[in-house]
Amino acid sequence: MNEENQMEIHLAYCAGCDRQVKVVVDPEVAKAGREPTAADLICLEHGTACTGQLCPIFGVPSEEMERRYGSLLSRARKGEA
Repeated sequence: MNEENQMEIHLAYCAGCDRQVKVVVDPEVAKAGREPTAADLICLEHGTACTGQLCPIFGVPSEEMERRYGSLLSRARKGEA
C-alpha cells in the first residue's frame, strides 16, 4: 500500500467493549474528495467483543459494520484500499 492509499487510523471509545478501539474512514472517501459521513466509518475491531445488535459507536446494525469491514479487507487484499 503506497502513501496515497494509507488509511488514517483513529481511536474511539466503545461502550460495548468498555475500551478504545481502532476506527477508520473508508479510503474511498478521500479518493472521491468528499467529507466523510457516518456511512463511511469502519470499526477495525468489529466482532472482537461485540455483543449487541447495533454498533455502539456508529449506531448501525452489526451486520452492516461487518459488511463494511469485509469490503475494506477485500479491497485491501486486492490493493485497492
